[in-house]
Amino acid sequence: MLKKLSCVLVVVLMLGSCLFLPACGNKKDGDTLKIGAMIAVTGSETKYGNDMLNAYKMAIDEVNAGGGVLGYKLELAYEDDACDPQQGALAGAKILAADPDYIIGGVCSGAVIPALQNFYDAGKLMLVSGANSTRIIDLALPQTFMVNSPGNHQIDKLIDLLNDLGVKTVAVIHQGDDFSANLSEICDEKLPPAGFQIVTTEIMQKGEQDVSAIVNKVRTSGAEIVMWCGYYADGSNLIKQLRNGGYPGYICVGDGSINDGIIEGSGPQGDGVFALSAPYVKFTEGGMEYFEKYKKLYNGLEPTPVSSIYYDTIMLLADGIRRAGATDTDEVIKAIEANNYQGLSGNLAFAPDHTLQKSNFIVLKINAGAAEFELYNISN
Repeated sequence: MLKKLSCVLVVVLMLGSCLFLPACGNKKDGDTLKIGAMIAVTGSETKYGNDMLNAYKMAIDEVNAGGGVLGYKLELAYEDDACDPQQGALAGAKILAADPDYIIGGVCSGAVIPALQNFYDAGKLMLVSGANSTRIIDLALPQTFMVNSPGNHQIDKLIDLLNDLGVKTVAVIHQGDDFSANLSEICDEKLPPAGFQIVTTEIMQKGEQDVSAIVNKVRTSGAEIVMWCGYYADGSNLIKQLRNGGYPGYICVGDGSINDGIIEGSGPQGDGVFALSAPYVKFTEGGMEYFEKYKKLYNGLEPTPVSSIYYDTIMLLADGIRRAGATDTDEVIKAIEANNYQGLSGNLAFAPDHTLQKSNFIVLKINAGAAEFELYNISN
C-alpha cells in the first residue's frame, strides 16, 4: 500500500511541476522560442529586406522587454533568400536545419514559394509577411498564413481606381517572376469581366536598362493607363522612360514598388504616379509613433511604407502563442485562426484559406515635389 501511495505521490508531484513551467510538454528544453526567418538582405530588394529585419528585431525586443511569451524569450535566426528562387530554397533548408519553433518572412514570392512545402512537411507554422502571390494560396498549405493581402485584393483596388479615373484601356507590364507574373495573370482574370480592356502585356526583364521597345508598344496600344506589376528598382526606370518617351497617360505601380526608392529613382517624371499599397505606416493609427520610434532606434533610418506589416507578424505570433496558452504548433495555429488580432497595419483576421478576410489595400499618389507618397481617396 505504501508503495502505491508513493507512486501516486510521485505522479502528482510531476504533474504539479508543470504548473510552474511555461507550456509544459509543448516545448524543448530551454528558455527561448526560436523564430526562423527568410529575409532578403542582399539582392535587388534589400530596402524591403533590411526593413523587415529591423521591424522584426524591434518587435522581438519589445515582446522580450515585456516578459516574453509564456515565460519564453523570442530569438530570431534568419537566412538570406536574396529574393531569388534558388537561394530561397537554400535559405529554407538552412532554417529547417536549425530546427526553429516557428518560421516567418518572405519579401518576394518567387523566393519563399520553393521553401513552403518543406516547411509544411516539417510541421512548421509559417507566417508570410510580405510575399502575396496567389500561388501561395494555390499550394493550400494549412499551416501557412499570409499576413499581407494577396494579389487578387490588389487588383480589386486597381478596378476601383480605374473606375474613379474613368479609363477603360490598360497596358500591363511585369517581370516574369512569380510575384509580378502572378499579378499580371490576375489582371487578365479580373479586368475584362469588370469592363476593362488589356491592350498589351509586356515583360521587362529585371535590370533591363533600355526599355524603349516597350515604351513604343505602350504608346501605340492606346492604353490610357499603365499597370506596372514589378519592383521599385526597375519601376522607376520604366516611369522615366515612359515619360521621356512621350507617354501621356496614367501610370500605376503595384505594391512591389511601394518604397521611397521609386520616388527617388523616378524623380520629377514620377509626379502623379498612382501606387497600390498595403497599409502605409504613416497613414495607420499609431503609425507615426512607430515611425518616430523606428527612426530613433535605427539612427535616423526611416521604415519602409509597409514596415508595420513586418512588425505585426511578430506581434501576431506572440499573441497567438499567448492565446493558445501553449507553444504547440497546432494549438498556435488554432488560436491565430480564431482570433481577430488588431495590429498596427489593421485587423488581421483570416479566412479559411489563411488569407486576410478583408483587403488592406489603399491607393497612394506620388508628390515628386515633396518627395513623398500622398493618400489618394477613391471618390466613388
